[in-house]
Amino acid sequence: MMNMCPGEKRKVTIPPSLAYGQQGYAQGKIPPNATLIFEIELYAVNKGPRSVEAFNQIDKDGDKKLSELEISQYLKEEFARDGKKRHPSAHDEILADIFKKNDHDRDGFISAKEYNVYQHDEL
Repeated sequence: MMNMCPGEKRKVTIPPSLAYGQQGYAQGKIPPNATLIFEIELYAVNKGPRSVEAFNQIDKDGDKKLSELEISQYLKEEFARDGKKRHPSAHDEILADIFKKNDHDRDGFISAKEYNVYQHDEL
């Protein structure tokens, strides 16, 4: 998908050796030794959630670390923006998971380094 432009379509062919091979995938109704062919279309290109811009957007007080309150507020905004129905406990579960996976020093904050954008002087 390298060098694709929004709106561009491509055909992706995956040989059996890189797909399900000799065993196939019965639940997906893919027979043994099947070659998979997908037509894909790139709708848009957006910066991912691990960008410097995203970090700075979440870091409301500009202290170069993300607090539980800042991430909680960001999640609420994102949930409102996408409009999907979620179980009431989803917010707390996702927030806890974010800190479990990213607050490596367990200080209650996610630093730029822990957020994995500590590569440039912007932070």
